[in-house]
Amino acid sequence: RERSRPPGTAEFTVGPKDTLNSIALKFNITPNKLVQLNRLYSHSVVPGQVRLSPAV
Repeated sequence: RERSRPPGTAEFTVGPKDTLNSIALKFNITPNKLVQLNRLYSHSVVPGQVRLSPAV
């Protein structure tokens, strides 16, 4: 089931060395904001996952 993307966001594919913290730094937001934006239950991300990030 495809979920709709909130306005002002873009899709981001998690890379092999990405962590929630490194992704947050790339987009200049807090890791907690990323968790909220993606409705995550933990701070874990897995390479290949598609996540939402602020549009830049």
